[in-house]
Amino acid sequence: MRRLVRAAALVVAGSVLGAAAPPRASYVIGELDAAGLATRVAQEKGRVVLVNFWATWCEPCREEFPSLSRLASAYRPKGLTVLGVSTDLASQMPGVEKFLAAQNATFPNYRKKSGGDDQDFIDAVDRAWGGDLPFTVLYGRDGRKAKVLAGQQSYAALESEVQKLLQ
Repeated sequence: MRRLVRAAALVVAGSVLGAAAPPRASYVIGELDAAGLATRVAQEKGRVVLVNFWATWCEPCREEFPSLSRLASAYRPKGLTVLGVSTDLASQMPGVEKFLAAQNATFPNYRKKSGGDDQDFIDAVDRAWGGDLPFTVLYGRDGRKAKVLAGQQSYAALESEVQKLLQ
């Protein structure tokens, strides 16, 4: 009995410290405005960064999401960081969390900060972006915008662009 209690205590302690259980894979870290997004991308300098703008109400976004998770898992060790930015409203966050959990998301997700002018946010991300979703921006290792992909992308298309930037 004493061994069982000790083993249980180690499992609980390990989970609290993160040793026994993997970190939570699906979550919304917080809100980002355009300046926050620029700062977040700059923190990844030296890595290729893929930022995907999506929403739970956007069917192409929902269909594309598994490819993003797969890409994040496959290329993280090779120098890729994938970040998601949900454009859902604050009131829709329970649905966003549920979607991310169901998808077993393998990359951090943020929510576009409420308030401010949506067009200002869109223009700050990319002036050519009309606001349609999904929308993906790839940044090179130097932190500069390297490629913009509008609309739903296949895994093969995303992988091809990522591979070019990782070389």
